[in-house]
Amino acid sequence: MRRKMREQIVWKSALFACLSLGRAVITMAQNGAGHLRSVQASASLQQVGVPRPSANLPLGSTRPSWTLLPGNGPVTARIATPAVFDLATNQMIIFGGLDERGSLNDVEALTNANGLGGAADWVSLIANGAPGSPPSRSGHSAVYDETNSRMVVFAGCTSTPGPDGVCMLPALNDVWVLTNANGLGGIPTWIQLFPAGGPPAGRVGHTAVYDSGTNSMITFAGNDGTFQTGGNFSDVWVLSNANGLGGTPTWTQLFPTGGPPQGKLAPSAVYNPTSNIMTVFAGLVDQNQSIFSNGVWTLSHANGRGGTPAWTNLVADGAPGSPMKRFFGSAVYDTVGNRMTIFGGAVSGVSFVDSNDVWVLSNADGLGGTPVWTRLNPKGARPVERGQHAAAYDATNNRMMIFGGSGPEGIFFSTWVLTNANGHEPDDEEEQ
Repeated sequence: MRRKMREQIVWKSALFACLSLGRAVITMAQNGAGHLRSVQASASLQQVGVPRPSANLPLGSTRPSWTLLPGNGPVTARIATPAVFDLATNQMIIFGGLDERGSLNDVEALTNANGLGGAADWVSLIANGAPGSPPSRSGHSAVYDETNSRMVVFAGCTSTPGPDGVCMLPALNDVWVLTNANGLGGIPTWIQLFPAGGPPAGRVGHTAVYDSGTNSMITFAGNDGTFQTGGNFSDVWVLSNANGLGGTPTWTQLFPTGGPPQGKLAPSAVYNPTSNIMTVFAGLVDQNQSIFSNGVWTLSHANGRGGTPAWTNLVADGAPGSPMKRFFGSAVYDTVGNRMTIFGGAVSGVSFVDSNDVWVLSNADGLGGTPVWTRLNPKGARPVERGQHAAAYDATNNRMMIFGGSGPEGIFFSTWVLTNANGHEPDDEEEQ
């Protein structure tokens, strides 16, 4: 359900039931039943008249195109869950998040997730509440070591049960690794890491990227779970031996020159392992004043090696030609083309508005030329506006997958695939 209120942001965050913005407390839903009806209505809208794919999505066109994958299986509509993609098995893997029951700790995998190879179906890898699992949570991060099939989960917040649950403070700062995440090398199994150094304060709504070359996870920003402006973070931490292999995992805080970026709650981040540069976009700046960002910043020497890390403002906040200011959007990255693709999120204004626009930033790490934003105009039906969704990227086939999130119709459980997601095709039709 969606409620519009002037002079404040209405945050539909089932992430944690209520948030004070503009000195008003906003709840996600008036009651559980009313919200559930909106979820059910949303589900039917997404599925009616959509044929179940039995073969590959079309490959002939080079213009970006959205396709809905109405996968069957046990997954529930949810928000605030991260996703990773495993190319070897063509699976998108998610952990936890928040649904009508509250925080989750299940692990679900979508087969044929990129729309190629056959029908897409959800498979439960680890059931919700299974012994040995991390505490239930939402607003956490996940990165993926594809070589070793290990998913690394950091932080987040467990909420009290039910659709109006609130964040149980303090927010989490634990690190867990799911071994055999794609199921090929054995049964997927959780192990908890106990890193030396630090640790970073518990947080939600942060970013995390992975450098496979050094087995490092790099985290930035977030909030302490209070969702007050004073609880925002702008720190950068690196976890070495992040997948639990190669030595003792160790937290190291970086102290970059310049910056930091304005957006600190729910920005988006991508990483170029070749240049060792992390690119950060957007985020919520000040909850009390309802201030968003659409600036783009880069962090050099992001893994803490090779020199002094430095923040550089690549595209100024409010620069003409930029996407609308937002938070709780998603971003994926084409390393070869050096192009960042963003989708959706909550855009700024006097009332909460979700978006479903797709933009591509060329020269996204600041190297190779002037960074330029281009808005894509994908053909066909498009996902309903949403934020707090998950996104993953198949770099080999240039396809972006999104899952879940919340929008004007409620909370979603559908998965959409965007072909030619980096927009780098000769006959693109761009929206002016």
